[in-house]
Amino acid sequence: MKTKFVLILLTVGVIFGGPAAFGQRLYPVRGPLASLKPPPVFTGRTIKGLTTDRMSLILADGESFKGDVTFVHASFANTRTAGASASYPPQINLEFAWDAICGQGYYVANVLGKSIGRHVFIGNRGTVLQVEFLDGKFGVAVDNKGNMYKMAF
Repeated sequence: MKTKFVLILLTVGVIFGGPAAFGQRLYPVRGPLASLKPPPVFTGRTIKGLTTDRMSLILADGESFKGDVTFVHASFANTRTAGASASYPPQINLEFAWDAICGQGYYVANVLGKSIGRHVFIGNRGTVLQVEFLDGKFGVAVDNKGNMYKMAF
């Protein structure tokens, strides 16, 4: 009887009190890394919290990134040219990346005004990586080396 009670208590604790973990992958779609054959796929993990998500990513060369993702409402447009040095992170938002990856006007039609996850990471080797994602399904990222990524969960 005692074993059943402990098992039920642990199950309830895991379901309602424990953090949920989600994996993600970053696929380079523009920039120097996208031209490699085959292009590298970067892996990551998100641990879902109550107010923020803790994300960690590892690039193909072993560079690692960790930080807390905050959720904001996507606001006004940021019309940068994708891949230009002026589009390197940090940016106010990644509208240009959403439109470059998902099609012109995607940001305004599908992201603007919605709650998105956003963070600027600085890797342990100096790479700056900015990510934005929508509904924990997919997102975009850019780095300070001219690469643009599609993020899939």
